[in-house]
Amino acid sequence: MSHNISKVKKVLLILPSYNSVYKGTLFQMGAYPPPLSLATIAATLVSRGHDVRIFDLNKHDKTELTGLLKSFSPDYAGISFSTPLTKEAYIIAAMAKKVKNNVIIISGGPHSSAMPSDVLKSSEIDVVCIGESDYSVLEVVTKGPNPSIEGIAYKNESGYPVLQKEKSHWIEDLDNLPFPAWNLFKINEYKTNRFTARTNPAGFIETSRGCPYGCIYCSKAIFGKNFRAKSVKRVVDEMEYMLSCGFRELLIVDDCFTFHIERAKNICAEILKRKLKFPWVPINGIRADKVDCELLALMKKSGCYRVIYGIESGDDAILKLVQKGETLEEIKNAVRMSRENGLEIVGYFMLALPGETKETMRKTINFAKELDLDFAKVSIAIPFPSTPYFEELSKNGKINITEWSNFNMHFPPKKLFEHPNLSWDVIETYYRSFYRGFYLRWGFILKRVIKNLFKR
Repeated sequence: MSHNISKVKKVLLILPSYNSVYKGTLFQMGAYPPPLSLATIAATLVSRGHDVRIFDLNKHDKTELTGLLKSFSPDYAGISFSTPLTKEAYIIAAMAKKVKNNVIIISGGPHSSAMPSDVLKSSEIDVVCIGESDYSVLEVVTKGPNPSIEGIAYKNESGYPVLQKEKSHWIEDLDNLPFPAWNLFKINEYKTNRFTARTNPAGFIETSRGCPYGCIYCSKAIFGKNFRAKSVKRVVDEMEYMLSCGFRELLIVDDCFTFHIERAKNICAEILKRKLKFPWVPINGIRADKVDCELLALMKKSGCYRVIYGIESGDDAILKLVQKGETLEEIKNAVRMSRENGLEIVGYFMLALPGETKETMRKTINFAKELDLDFAKVSIAIPFPSTPYFEELSKNGKINITEWSNFNMHFPPKKLFEHPNLSWDVIETYYRSFYRGFYLRWGFILKRVIKNLFKR
């Protein structure tokens, strides 16, 4: 593989369209904020003088992408994608090579990190960045793929995948990262629906990386288990920067925003100290065992209007089996405290978890109703690559297909995998029962009517 060794490189970062897989869901075109992952990678490249453009296929079509590939003529094209978008990413990579056959294509994101060799063997992608890519993408763009770069996989001169040694460390000081390059987006083009955010445009912000918990359905392929946090000052500086860029609502995407409760309190206090007024939500959810009344009160006072809990199951034995590290009692207490502090409460649940039975799924439905949440969302537990759940099912021959676009938690196909205890007919029956049982209660309907009346 030959490389352009000129100092300044042209880099085009591409986000595949969610619409190809998630049509009819919250990920549908126009329903999601601009991608933080690409803004973050772009910022590191721009800080070293490279010429970067971002192309979001949720906003523009492939004909426009072809035109940009011709006019911009990038040295590198980067594609970030999750498992369900793998097929779409491969189509984009082939398209880019067709327009400019010497463009070097880099991929990153959850699927690339979980299945680097498979990605290289199955596509026109030349280099895979595994895990945190802030600096590895920069190294690849600066040097081209070579053995000195940790944590990448690439094709050698014969086209065979070469997997480099894993990174020896995570990025410890997140304060050293530049602010995301939001100036590369037309932020006002992005409109989210009311379930995602109340105000537009809304933007994602990360205040920490890494999750030390061991939930077996969750991938640690990007940020690992080592919790690392930005300082309180850096977080609120970045919030101010985002507001100056035109964002009107901020969505915290951390896996563990409240892992250090005192730090979360200090962030809220700093927002109040600076007299910043904006709505915000910890969109990826917070843990029920990592909140207290003081924190929830500060969150509300500083602009947070909604808390989301990943509750998953209404059965303590299932929570223990999937290594959630929480109890039903802790969840009840967190919901109670959240309600007392005037926060809207959303619960995320899963069905068909390992060990699940009809009885445990009934318990989950009843628990969701008992908590009397403002909203509840349920998904079928999908075994994504690199998760312990995937490894267990693979070992026992229960994964039936590896057409990755089918690994879609919103509309999973019956043929994807075999649950050890449950048939697909039973799983889908309880999935429908969850929504009917939760949303078609007279108590729930009356509560929504009253809330809507008071909003007028």
